[in-house]
Amino acid sequence: MDVEIFTHRNCTECNLLLDFLEQRGLLGKVKLIDTELYPFLAFERGVISTPSIFVNGKLIYAGKVDFQELETILSGGQVVRKVNREELVEKLMEGIVDSFAATAWLYVNRDFESFMAQRDFVLAVTGLALSENPEEEYQYLRNVVIKEGENLLQEWEPRILRNISSNFVREIYWLYGNKVGKERLFSIYTPEIFAHWLMVRGGSVGRVGLRIHPISDTKVMLRITKAYSYTVENYDQLWERVEREQRAIKSRDLARHLVL
Repeated sequence: MDVEIFTHRNCTECNLLLDFLEQRGLLGKVKLIDTELYPFLAFERGVISTPSIFVNGKLIYAGKVDFQELETILSGGQVVRKVNREELVEKLMEGIVDSFAATAWLYVNRDFESFMAQRDFVLAVTGLALSENPEEEYQYLRNVVIKEGENLLQEWEPRILRNISSNFVREIYWLYGNKVGKERLFSIYTPEIFAHWLMVRGGSVGRVGLRIHPISDTKVMLRITKAYSYTVENYDQLWERVEREQRAIKSRDLARHLVL
């Protein structure tokens, strides 16, 4: 059995997964691929959320991982999930708001039809990848979200805004290392610069997948300005949370290296 796990060093879920696998003595059964070092390989495989786990070339998990299920799979057992159609839309949206690439792209472009073409990701985050009849359920889900897409984006907007703003602050943390004063930061990152950042970060590598909307597109800019305002208003709280998160990751990583 060939099990590949695409990770990122600053991904909390990835670090929790690695801790679990190490504690269970299962690290030797998987191949770890760092998306920071091999971005084009990740892009080629359709990875838009970490951790992403492939079993014999098939994407099984994206973002959230059921650790007990994975342990069963790595131990040679079989996992088959029962499908509840009433839960599929919520599972999909949970998977989307757990992925910054998916969140940013959908928030800016409002195009569920194109997004649902990421079939492997959809199957993984909804659990359909481990179901007996994924194709029928996928088509059902696709029809629902294409029809209800705008309503879903409005319903999930609070989670979407938190995702976008948290990831912006997280990247500022990585870029500067120390907290930048709010006034200085947002004099550098004007709404127009923030808009460019959000469009570029929305699921693109280079120009692949990139959609640039003109600043004169008032509908798009209205949405982006809302995300920008949310980020400005919550900057201090977001910074504190990101700082705690990143320190915890560094401490866990150091402890893992000391054990090894």
